Amino acid sequence: MANIGDVAREAGVSRSTVSYVLSGKRTISQETKDRVNAAIQRLDFSVRSSARALATARTMNIGVVVQFHHSEFQPAMAAYLVALSDAAREAGYGLQLITDGDGVRAVRSAIAGHQVDGLVLLNVVADDPRVDPIETAGFPAVLVGMADGSSLDAVDLDFASGAQTLVNHLHDKGHREVTFVRWPQEIYQAGHTFATRFERAARARARRLGVRLVDHYCRPEPAEIRQDLRDLLHRHDGSTALLVHNDGAVAMLPTVLHEAGLEVPRDLSVVSLHSSELADFFALPYTSVESQPEMVAQSAVRLLTQRMGGQAESTTSHMLVPPQLTDRGSVRTLS
Repeated sequence: MANIGDVAREAGVSRSTVSYVLSGKRTISQETKDRVNAAIQRLDFSVRSSARALATARTMNIGVVVQFHHSEFQPAMAAYLVALSDAAREAGYGLQLITDGDGVRAVRSAIAGHQVDGLVLLNVVADDPRVDPIETAGFPAVLVGMADGSSLDAVDLDFASGAQTLVNHLHDKGHREVTFVRWPQEIYQAGHTFATRFERAARARARRLGVRLVDHYCRPEPAEIRQDLRDLLHRHDGSTALLVHNDGAVAMLPTVLHEAGLEVPRDLSVVSLHSSELADFFALPYTSVESQPEMVAQSAVRLLTQRMGGQAESTTSHMLVPPQLTDRGSVRTLS
């Protein structure tokens, strides 16, 4: 017997569009209505009131479960939330932000209370405890981030390849002593996978290429970041370049360098991984790999809507967005 998913595929529209045509809750173009109704007739889909009630029982909302960590750079996180909201709206869904400090309780409550039709998990950590109640319930969900061993769909930038790309670029330009400007230690201790994947890959590639990485952590508060960067620039350790993976640090770096009278790349070379929105907002002049929140969000919502509509593959999908290096001339070639 045909279901709403079958009708959606036949008509070339989303499940939500079929539901809107059946319920009349939203204005749908006549051309789309005709396609849906034609698909209903071809498939002999029953539109009895009971079936209609089932079709429209969905909330048409996607829940985004966020666990804000005080050490993360909140403007960068906001870029993902805006991108997810845009992607959900384009797919015909509203977005419900779930920020309960107890992520497991929040997930269980959202599922048990039928608050949303699917979940997106941000701030993914290793062995993320929010995954288990989702897997147990068989509820549609996608991770923005990678959790080893999870059966849930996941999408993220390929942070490991991004780290390798940046280290390769520095090595190719002749740099052998590099300072690694990192997130606060608690980000790594908490197991945030975007940070740990970048770190492991950067270290492995540096060892392979004979590049020495000198760690420099930046604390989370703006005043602390500025002071930590000043301390770094006054420390003479032989480094000729900075490898930055810390959004707050890279946003403040141009000001601190200017205050110190240093010019990039004449005095110091810089590469970074940060979001494209951050690069645009702060006009960052550094060669970089950008995290592309819009592409990640669109892919995540697409995977989730397919899973909610029963159109996804039975196997788990792990999608890594390939890194793109943007060369802004911030790395000097050493002889």
